[in-house]
Amino acid sequence: MNDHAGEPRRAARGERQMGHHRDGAAKSSAPQHSSAGFRSTGAFGAPVHATQDHRGPPPHRFAPFMAKVATRLGLAGTDQAELLAIARAPRQFAKGEFITHEGSMTTALVFLCSGTAYAARTLEDGSQQIVAVFLPGDLLNPGDLVLRSARASIYVSASAVVLEVPHAELLPLLATRPAIIRALWCETALHAAIQREWLIWLGRRSAQARLAHFLCEVSYRMQHWSGSSQETVAFPFTQRELADALGLSYVHVNRVLQHLRSTKLIELVQGRLTIRSREFYAIAEFDPGYLQTATLADPLPGMSSRFAGSDIRTPHGPEADLRN
Repeated sequence: MNDHAGEPRRAARGERQMGHHRDGAAKSSAPQHSSAGFRSTGAFGAPVHATQDHRGPPPHRFAPFMAKVATRLGLAGTDQAELLAIARAPRQFAKGEFITHEGSMTTALVFLCSGTAYAARTLEDGSQQIVAVFLPGDLLNPGDLVLRSARASIYVSASAVVLEVPHAELLPLLATRPAIIRALWCETALHAAIQREWLIWLGRRSAQARLAHFLCEVSYRMQHWSGSSQETVAFPFTQRELADALGLSYVHVNRVLQHLRSTKLIELVQGRLTIRSREFYAIAEFDPGYLQTATLADPLPGMSSRFAGSDIRTPHGPEADLRN
């Protein structure tokens, strides 16, 4: 009797359980709006697509750097985007490491994003001659696109980040992007202009004039990159590296630096260079015209009084008695 009385109750419970299962199935079969594609609430309760679905790809982390370089090279935004699209992941180098080894085959165009570097040839006796210095924003090897092999090793003088654009992807791009060809040509011409100036002061100027010109050049290039006319700039090159660049002994470089410091012409402390006197530009016979490309024809505001060629060039700067 008790068993018969419990049957209706058990049937009712079973019916309720079946109802719950049907409700759950109906809910699971209804369209689900994920947070990635839709917002959970919207106008009048309708599902709304999330903003991220309508955004383009995130900007490249080096887009600001490339835009800054493009100002000097005359590259439009589309050209910049194309270069960044084929660039490899950035590489970081510590001081003393080499980016390119002399004699190696080069496979990429290299941009120096931060830090400083120099190119050097090693001679048979083990000594080095520094043939170029590179500052932020420089292309390290535009000529290698044609020459294919590195004629000098490139070493890092202050921790650096570089961005490489593989030749295999760059060459097809040049066929449709003539502005990039022009930019590479301009950069190669700038390298050649700097080399000519170095050749002149290495062959014909005193030790003091060589060093003064080198310091003026680095200061000017650093200020152009930073967009600032501040007198103090980073100067991470050691006296040994200065000797290798200027064709002088370490002792001679040290003696000339001590003289320039004692006469209050410059201040060089803890990797920071400050040029204190206009007389220093006269000693260097420094004319920045060779550093000004077509897109940087005008000096920066506040720099003309110190860097205008007609103001600072003199036929015979004071030499003290520091000639070689």
